[in-house]
Parts: sequence; C-alpha cells; structure tokens
Amino acid sequence: MLNEKGVSNQKEMRSFSDKLDNAMGWKDGYKETSGTRGFIHGAYHTGVGVAKFVVGNTQGAKAELNRAGTQFSKMIG
Repeated sequence: MLNEKGVSNQKEMRSFSDKLDNAMGWKDGYKETSGTRGFIHGAYHTGVGVAKFVVGNTQGAKAELNRAGTQFSKMIG
C-alpha cells in the first residue's frame, strides 16, 4: 500500500468501508454528501498520506492528501 503512487484502494479497506456504509445506512447520494463519512474517509487518507510521505513516496502522499481534502470538504458543504 505504501508504494502505491495513486490513492489507496486496498481490497480489505474497501470491504471495511462498504460494511461501515451499510451499518450506518449510507447509500446512494448520501454517501457523496455525508460530512461524517467525509471526516472518516478524510482521516483515513490523511493517515495513509503521512505514512507514504514517511517512506519517501511523495507522489503517493500527494494523491492521498488531495483525496483527504476532497473528503474533508464534504463536512462544510
């Protein structure tokens, strides 16, 4: 995961995310507009981005942090 140059989309984490969506009843357009969901996903991508940066994967870190910003922006609008 830490060597990926793009945004992380690990099968195991995607499965966890899908289970969380189902448990919370997040579906359809709500998945795209939920501030709570955006915060959770933003925090995940921030953590992965920092980890990628630490191992020297600056391209992957930038992709993750951009994605985190997109997710966090759902909290405000």
